[in-house]
Amino acid sequence: MPESSPTPEAGFLQRWSRLKRETGPNQPDKGADACGPEPAGAAVTLNRADPDRGGRVAAGPEGIMPVPGDTLDEVPVEAEKAFAELTDADMPPLESLGAGSDYRPFMAPGISAGLRNQALRRLFSQPHFNTLDGLDDYAGDYTTFEPLGAIVTADMKQHLRRQAQAGLKRLLDGHDTSLQQLADARTRALEALQQRPQAIAGSIAYQSAGRVLVIGGQRALETAVRLQAPLSPQVLLTDAPASALALPASRLKQALVPLAGRRMQVRGHLGAFEVLLEAEEAAAASTVLQADLVLDLQLQPALVRGILPPGYFAPGPEALEATLDTLAQLTGQFSKPRYFHYDPQCCVHGSSGIRGCTRCIDACPAEAIISVGEKIEVNPALCQGGGACATACPSGAIRYDYPPPSHTVDSLRILLRHYRDAGGVVPKILFHRAGHAPQPEALAPNVLPFALEELAAAGPELWFAALAFGAAQVLLWDEDATPEQAHRTLQQQLAIARTLLTGLGYPPEAILHLEPGIPASGIDPGPVMPAITPATQAGMADKRQQWLLALDHLFGQAAIPAGEISLPDGAPFGVLTVSQERCTLCMACATVCPLQALSGGVDRPRLRFNGAACVQCGLCASACPEQAIRLQPLYLADPVQRRTLRVLHEEEPFCCVSCGKPFGSRRMIDNLQHKLAGHAMFQSERARRRLQMCEDCRVVDVVQDPQAMADFS
Repeated sequence: MPESSPTPEAGFLQRWSRLKRETGPNQPDKGADACGPEPAGAAVTLNRADPDRGGRVAAGPEGIMPVPGDTLDEVPVEAEKAFAELTDADMPPLESLGAGSDYRPFMAPGISAGLRNQALRRLFSQPHFNTLDGLDDYAGDYTTFEPLGAIVTADMKQHLRRQAQAGLKRLLDGHDTSLQQLADARTRALEALQQRPQAIAGSIAYQSAGRVLVIGGQRALETAVRLQAPLSPQVLLTDAPASALALPASRLKQALVPLAGRRMQVRGHLGAFEVLLEAEEAAAASTVLQADLVLDLQLQPALVRGILPPGYFAPGPEALEATLDTLAQLTGQFSKPRYFHYDPQCCVHGSSGIRGCTRCIDACPAEAIISVGEKIEVNPALCQGGGACATACPSGAIRYDYPPPSHTVDSLRILLRHYRDAGGVVPKILFHRAGHAPQPEALAPNVLPFALEELAAAGPELWFAALAFGAAQVLLWDEDATPEQAHRTLQQQLAIARTLLTGLGYPPEAILHLEPGIPASGIDPGPVMPAITPATQAGMADKRQQWLLALDHLFGQAAIPAGEISLPDGAPFGVLTVSQERCTLCMACATVCPLQALSGGVDRPRLRFNGAACVQCGLCASACPEQAIRLQPLYLADPVQRRTLRVLHEEEPFCCVSCGKPFGSRRMIDNLQHKLAGHAMFQSERARRRLQMCEDCRVVDVVQDPQAMADFS
């Protein structure tokens, strides 16, 4: 082996130095072009921009390391020495470094490890070092996950069951009772509830002769042929000609009605459906089809509601057979309960032509409630007992009446009292839909099921009544059958209820909505509410009064309750703020308030406010000509403070210039004179002075004024 050959142990720098010595100043560069020897002063920048070697011009101080493309055998010894002598003081500020900066000086042996790491961190934070190709198994962000929403997985159910079992063990140990004692107490309480007489409710009658209108195309024709007596089909063809199916010579041949581009409107209910076919041309006559039942087989049904009218069916292909079996049974007389009661006297839907509350209309999934002037109208044949309207109503003008609210509240009180009398502890009320009752054996023995016609039929007044009667928690068990409008109403009321609980010093989880999929065996039996002295008041038909009684009881039992609780928008409790600069005490607000939450003064111009009666309907703010009223959702927890009349605004009275009787405020008279200054009937001095008289003197003066009488004539 030649003498100049490196040994295997030769280091990197030794090989580099040897090669440079072999290519002395009088020897040509082995790998360079024949350009002669390089000057000594060019040692640092040797081949930095040689395109044949793939090099580039690098910025930075002298003595820097080679860039990619530089050949090791071309770096002079002087560069190696200068590189080795670099220290932290020779480095540029880190803030000045960017994507095109030269980071090689930071690799010198004299650079501290901390500064070198900071420079490398800045280098590798540049965007071109952080582009993922998507092939890396760990390229995804596994620190965040898409929420499951209301989905309850099998693992989650099992976890809930384990938690419930552990909670039941703690409950038994903490109250020195047994599982059998709690189960016996629940059995006695449920038996006492079953012995109560059922409430009597009104009923709504239907009459069906079996006339079925089938809406659709080819599928509708094929289905109509299958309908047998006592059903008599008629087909409204939407997208198929009558010749699309070879029809037998039967009654169906005379029962085909083509839609022919007309607009279709379906209205009515079982036994009284009307389908209006309205032509696009104004001069063309419209057609009305009548039917007892409607089978809508369109891809997009004519009616899309949370609860469809009785007698209207829009099944998918998988549910068609079951629907046909149901249709065969819908001939004759039928009845259903009358689910609601409406009291127009306390309705705040409108007043004096001003629109107010529409919460019941917005909440009804059956679209059974409409606006009729200043009041509402409920179609009892369309109402299917969803109950969301009564839950949303702030004044109690519409209430759920199957059974009446007083009967439901009394049933709750009896259930909880018998459970405690039998030795039960920590009772929890589980509201559920009557058609989806959980098995008592699957529940913890201190969870008492309470059936409702619909889950949304139980509102905050019932939830708080249960807590006032001593329930440790109120649970709403939803099996995903609640329509969207009713579910939205429930969530709004739950937000109000939890805010009230927090303000009173109780846990907001005392009223809990269980998402669909929660197993009955996974309900935690542990206490949530602190132990209180149970209330004993009887049930009431007045929703608002029932709610306030329960809240007052909880307020009296609370340790440190808040005096005022700010509530979310839409809450049925609140106060009013009146602008002192704008209000003229015209009393337009008091005139339109159906609940007398606003009233005037007796002996002087004054606007008084009764916080216990205000439901935040907004009629007063809409009626105010000066826009001086603002609503503020707020609950006055102290009953004494809530029932005390507040003076929102008052002024010195303005006395009649004729008899001296006070009849208004100075600002109101000034405002009236300003607005009528240009009116033709108030151009004379006598007419303008009449504006400063009371109503009696004004009439007398008009009769005695010939000019005024001439104007009237």
